[in-house]
Amino acid sequence: MREHLWHNLSADGTLLEIESSANGLTLREVEQRKKENGLNHLPQKKSDGLIKIFARQFMSPLIIVLFVAGILSAVIDEWVDAGVIIAAVFFNTIVGFVQEYKANKSLKHLRSLVLPRSLVRRDNREIEIDSRDIVVGDILILRTGDRVSADARVFESVELFTNESALTGESLPVSKTRDTFPENTQPADRGNMVFAGTSIVGGRGLAVVVATSGGTELGKIASLVESTKDEKTPLQTQLLNFARAIAVLILVLVVILFGAGLATGRPAIEMFSMAVALAVAAIPEGLAVSVTIILAIGMQRILRRKSLVRTLVGAETLGSVSIICTDKTGTITKGEMNVTHIATANHVFDLASVATNRARGIDEILRAMSLCNDAMIDGDTTRGNHTEQALLLGLREIGFDRETFAREYSRTAEIPFDSSRKYMVTAHASGQGSVVYLKGALSSISSFLGRVNVDGETTELTQELRELIEDQESSLTSKGLRLIAVAQKNTQSPIAHIKQDDLSDFIFYGFVCLSDPLRAEVRSQIQDASLAGVRTIMVTGDHPQTALAIGKEAGLIVNQNGVITGRELDEWSDEDLSDRISGISIFARVEPRHKIRIVRAWQSRGEVVAMTGDGVNDAPALKAADIGIALGSGTEVAKQASDLVVLDNNLGIITSAIEEGRVIFDNIRKTAAYLLADSFTEIVLIGGSILLGLPIPLLPVQILWINLVADCFPNIGLTLEPGESDVMRLPPRPRNEPVLNREMITLVFIIGIVTDLLLFALYVWLLNRGEDIQTIRSIMFAAVGIDSLLYIFAVKSFRRTIFRINPFSNLWLVCGVAIGFGLMAIAMFTPFLQQIFEIVPLALSDWVLLLIIGLIKLIAIEFGKEIFILS
Repeated sequence: MREHLWHNLSADGTLLEIESSANGLTLREVEQRKKENGLNHLPQKKSDGLIKIFARQFMSPLIIVLFVAGILSAVIDEWVDAGVIIAAVFFNTIVGFVQEYKANKSLKHLRSLVLPRSLVRRDNREIEIDSRDIVVGDILILRTGDRVSADARVFESVELFTNESALTGESLPVSKTRDTFPENTQPADRGNMVFAGTSIVGGRGLAVVVATSGGTELGKIASLVESTKDEKTPLQTQLLNFARAIAVLILVLVVILFGAGLATGRPAIEMFSMAVALAVAAIPEGLAVSVTIILAIGMQRILRRKSLVRTLVGAETLGSVSIICTDKTGTITKGEMNVTHIATANHVFDLASVATNRARGIDEILRAMSLCNDAMIDGDTTRGNHTEQALLLGLREIGFDRETFAREYSRTAEIPFDSSRKYMVTAHASGQGSVVYLKGALSSISSFLGRVNVDGETTELTQELRELIEDQESSLTSKGLRLIAVAQKNTQSPIAHIKQDDLSDFIFYGFVCLSDPLRAEVRSQIQDASLAGVRTIMVTGDHPQTALAIGKEAGLIVNQNGVITGRELDEWSDEDLSDRISGISIFARVEPRHKIRIVRAWQSRGEVVAMTGDGVNDAPALKAADIGIALGSGTEVAKQASDLVVLDNNLGIITSAIEEGRVIFDNIRKTAAYLLADSFTEIVLIGGSILLGLPIPLLPVQILWINLVADCFPNIGLTLEPGESDVMRLPPRPRNEPVLNREMITLVFIIGIVTDLLLFALYVWLLNRGEDIQTIRSIMFAAVGIDSLLYIFAVKSFRRTIFRINPFSNLWLVCGVAIGFGLMAIAMFTPFLQQIFEIVPLALSDWVLLLIIGLIKLIAIEFGKEIFILS
């Protein structure tokens, strides 16, 4: 096969040489070619294996510091410290490995759910398949909105246009034909080829696959191998920079304390070990890993609510959404369109009566519904545009024989439907001439009309009759019905091509009326979103009266002042739109280009915008929005441009995803607060003792055990914290609000440090009593461990005290704390570990006292929250 010269072969010659046909391959041929060539996917970077993930844990700055400290401790014969440090290194490494492996596995599973699908013809049947199963010789059925998944030679084209910007950088639509091109034509100019990675932006066509996977033009470009990049999100970057700043600050404090210790006559070796322990304990190194885990878990929770987040950035941005711009069909309404009535210029018939009343031009409307239509019905399966599917189902309901008419009136030319044109035209052979059908929005086809059928008689379309038709339209749309205007004309000669200049002197026959019931739950969903500070805006291509009726029923608006059409938008500048947009609740008769302006206008007012879309022309608006939401029934192009794919076209699913986005950010804040507060406890104790010339209250090995072992499992439990009940009763988080907000600063640096001083006071009191230093350190070791394990309950909520929530609602957290207490008990009661940690068993009265102190501190923190945060 001449791999690079398919464009130079005729369409029939390509089918012959590729050993295929217009009917497609047989299933046996498909399986044979799949065995020979493998699956159709681009060369991908091999995912990190277990060994690489494990090895990467040793590249953490925390682990490097610990490892060096362990070696130096061994060099100076501090074998106990060295052993504990090395053990802590491997423990922390194993925990990090398990967490990263599970997070990567979760993200990999999520990405597998966004694999594109393709419509192909096999054994003369149209079937939808996973794009990875495409083989050379498959017949691709190309429709507007499809993403091309293999290189293919076009052999049928009807106004077929592609967007090849992913391959060539050219954003203008490229026309595709079945013509043959010269041998030396460059790929970008091969007008009879469609390429993997490009998208269909207009028309329809058929093409035979000539190359898959690495053999495609896209497969040869290394820079485009992976469509999903593992980049750090803005929040992860912000937290990483924040952790680094904290680390620098703590290291400076450690150096100061090290110098102060030497100045007060403490041994250099002792101070070195203490400095290492403090540095390791104080740096919140686990923050970045915790954020990744929270994001991955959040994405899984969103998936359980029937939404698929395609990017980590999308997961973290969801919680900030303040505006939802949504289509009407399928989100506010059920998306179950049904033909309810057929209307002429002056009469309206319900569908049941149409079956027995074919007078007054209704037959022509039924023929247009059948012939000017690209949808298909195969038994109980329907395929194609939802509106056109509804037309065919309506015909079937009244017993209209579509197949007979399709054979009698074969299609010879067409202008496919386009969301910007809002009409479709088809020409059909009829005797020696042609019959041409036109359907679409009345406002879009009105200029093509010259006559009208009234009570079975065709007459000139006067101004009076135009007003009659418009009144009919207004009456029907005010009831929430969606209308498709239908017109027809006959020609004396056959038509092989239709141009817009040919669209004139059509006879208007009437309207097809469709009903799409409101979702029962949508009114309460819009109210719930409003209580959360999220405003819902309807953006639809429907008639403004239809949109107004549905909007009122859904609870969006109460008068017509909040309805603006795309035509009115065209008369406004961007500044005008930005100034007026806050008073608009419904945008009707809009085109995809208007959606971008609507998104940018809201963004110019500081709002975080989520935009829904399903068509190929919606992709730019989905990209422009802070959160692009593709409907599950939408095109592959829309899904690839989106951040969130709603698997069930339901407005409530979007609101649920926003709720989970808020929970994600809440948990990130809680984890950050816990790790930071944990870091400063040892700084206060060690720093205070050095500055006052007192013995050090905790040994390095004791600090390492508390921070790297005992606190590890509670922190993991905190990443799994469920959302608080009031999370959707709060206003959206401002886009650039820092993680460390006022509540966290108050909790960590004010309340936290004040309560840490209580521990230091306990230490000074024990010293003044003349207790043995080993006993005192044993008490402080237990006290700090208990304090840290109880403190985690204080960060379960920044908005409520522990007295107003169930502290045991998160079983993972409770289990993590229990394991933490178990590890502290093992250290305290195991003779071998008692020698390593230089501690002695404590009396029961000591344990009771420490638990009381820990609970008093927790209660003090909660009262502090009540005073400083919640007041």
